[in-house]
Amino acid sequence: MCGIILLSGPNAASRLPECLNRLRHRGPDDQGTWLDGDVALGFARLTINGDSIVGHQPHLHAGLVGVINGEIYNHWELRHMHGLPSSECDTDVVLPLLARNGPHAIDELDGFYSAVILQTRAREALCLRDHIGKKPLFVGLSSTEIFITSELKVLDECTWFKSLPCGVSKVNLDSGEVVQIAAHRLAASDLDLANAFAQAVSKRMPGPEQPVGVFLSGGLDSSLVAAFVSRLRDDVTYFTLGNSGDHPAVKAVATALRLDDVRVLPLPQPSQLPALIRAVVHATESFNPSIVSNGLATYLLAQAAHEAGIKVVLTGDGADEFFGGYHSFRAQDPWFEVRKQLIDDMQFTELRRLDMSCMAHSVEPRCPFLDRSVRAISNGLSYRELYDEGENKVALRRGFKGLLPPEILHRQKTSFDVGSGIRGEVVRYLRRNGKSEREALRQLWEESFLYERSVPYFHAYPVFDPAIDRRGEHHR
Repeated sequence: MCGIILLSGPNAASRLPECLNRLRHRGPDDQGTWLDGDVALGFARLTINGDSIVGHQPHLHAGLVGVINGEIYNHWELRHMHGLPSSECDTDVVLPLLARNGPHAIDELDGFYSAVILQTRAREALCLRDHIGKKPLFVGLSSTEIFITSELKVLDECTWFKSLPCGVSKVNLDSGEVVQIAAHRLAASDLDLANAFAQAVSKRMPGPEQPVGVFLSGGLDSSLVAAFVSRLRDDVTYFTLGNSGDHPAVKAVATALRLDDVRVLPLPQPSQLPALIRAVVHATESFNPSIVSNGLATYLLAQAAHEAGIKVVLTGDGADEFFGGYHSFRAQDPWFEVRKQLIDDMQFTELRRLDMSCMAHSVEPRCPFLDRSVRAISNGLSYRELYDEGENKVALRRGFKGLLPPEILHRQKTSFDVGSGIRGEVVRYLRRNGKSEREALRQLWEESFLYERSVPYFHAYPVFDPAIDRRGEHHR
């Protein structure tokens, strides 16, 4: 939810309105700005908690001004613990906590967020990101301005940029230099996996006045989300794409869980593909074939959610990275190292695909598997709790036994784009002139971006790139 843009330089104030307008898809409900000399801060808001007045940003507190993109699930607990005023706006606890406890206040924040916080006439910005980097935030130099932004597409060009680290960092507003001053300290959880996941789903549900959706593929991860969501509310809309590989599994899940409103979205017509692929390349800022084809599937689901008036959806993202869902490793294989890299890369791969494809339609995706407690539990799992007897994600399959039909509980990983059928359409279209997918997508990317195309952010998926460049229309 929401978008952030900060500009520091001689033309900051005059350039801010256009940059902020380019973030309108992330926050169509409200805009707020703050100007201080040659520093201009803007915020585009997607209203979920509170009304446009209560949740208006930038927030102000004790000489601090800040914009926070995300949601703090435990804000009521923090208000009680620290004697903070009551408010329907969850993010207005961040500035008081930082003022009291300094950078390690992030250890008290349970949620997902990115934030930029300033002091009047200061030449530094304090930047926050959650423990997994779910919400994007970049720093760089564009023409004569240092920038901090949620999306690079708000700028026509830049000399350099980089992603800000998870945790807390200081950014020099004259040079763009970044110094990390606090990292997240992930505490061990005293819950078992089933209870931790149940709480993770519950806290991510919006209030009863807000409609909610679930992206359902019929795979283990999204089906577990659907199982727990359906226990909490009976007015949920479940969205699934295509009528091919995933469809029988979705029907089995819907029957077993007695889901009332399951909407099956048709695949796009061939005539629609050129505009859709171009839109997803622009939305995700990527020409990686996997990010684009899976991003297109996400884009279509988010479009349907938006058309249904839904701002919040829950998804199964994160389970494959945390619980070993992509591979079938042997004990002597580098399973631990690969898992770590997949998690470290998530902010540039799957979370980037998810966030930007959804936010293109002003839809906020929430991911229970990315919960702090669920992550802490997954970090303590041994090889045998991830891989055993030819299966992966063993902890999930055993920990939730009986919750789903056996054929779903033990269903093997099928890539989102393959199971929906969208990959075949994308591959055939992009290769129609004898080019590789990557070459064709790079040409489309160059129509939108003037950046240096060799920068890994625009094209890399490190663990899977060799397989991606060999892939066909179907799985593996």
